[in-house]
Amino acid sequence: MTPRRYKIIVCRGPECGERLGSSAIYQAFVDAIHLRRVENLVELGWQSCFGRCRLGANVLVRQIMPGEARLFLAAPPTSGLGAAFYSGVTPADALRIVDEHVIGGRPLRLLIRRPEDALKR
Repeated sequence: MTPRRYKIIVCRGPECGERLGSSAIYQAFVDAIHLRRVENLVELGWQSCFGRCRLGANVLVRQIMPGEARLFLAAPPTSGLGAAFYSGVTPADALRIVDEHVIGGRPLRLLIRRPEDALKR
């Protein structure tokens, strides 16, 4: 059986960008992926904006499907395919996301927020 592969996409949009530390979050994922030695299971990338800026910093984690093209536009998932849209992510969350979601196959419910949660902030 082929192990699941994942795409981790960090938002670097106008709100999530440096104001919310997307470069540090991206680097924390680089470090976590290297520490856990899962480079062959993970593709790490950027997204210009997910459109949920008030919930940022945002990170999408989803399975890579066999034969999928390398470049694509990402939209926050509603469900399925081992996907989760994480909001309020900090660099400290990267290792836990890699451990629990990528390696363990269990999305972290704690970091999943609905768009209407932005109205409560």
